Amino acid sequence: MTQSRSERADTVNDIVEENAHAIGQLIEMLEYLPGNLYRRSFGQRKQHVIGKHVRHIIDHYSALLSATASPGALLDYENRNRDLSLETDRRAGANRLSEILRTLRSRFSADHFDGLVMLHTSDEQGQVVKTSVDRELVFLASHTIHHMAIIGMLAEQAGVEVGAEFGVHPSTLRYLQRQARGMAESA
Repeated sequence: MTQSRSERADTVNDIVEENAHAIGQLIEMLEYLPGNLYRRSFGQRKQHVIGKHVRHIIDHYSALLSATASPGALLDYENRNRDLSLETDRRAGANRLSEILRTLRSRFSADHFDGLVMLHTSDEQGQVVKTSVDRELVFLASHTIHHMAIIGMLAEQAGVEVGAEFGVHPSTLRYLQRQARGMAESA
């Protein structure tokens, strides 16, 4: 299926906005989340920390933005920055997410190069894989929402109210809307 240049731009904008919606929800949550909860360890092994999930999300977007800053750069999700301040300071995390949001919208709203190569490491063996900006944006949206679901669960365990759509994939929301419409129509 071949898309015209304007149809392709619309598709990319839709994908960027799906990412922007999730990032916006996360930023909003971080604005009211207590700082000590951002750093609090959960679970029996005390390894689940909201700040670590936020930093992990940031690292993945940063990898894509770094790889798309110049043609020919290699996308590498494994060798991430892992800035500890993003794990411990919710304001630093929210600020970095805001920067990512602005960059996503500016970089991918206009024409951008689509070809991208990614380094995938499996069993210590590096392999270069062809991918695309669009594909990676789709991945990042799902990846972000997955981690937001975990963040939401941890926040709820600590007594923080989390919106019903926080950490819920858009496909699930569309499914639930169709179900609700079907129930309303049959009533």
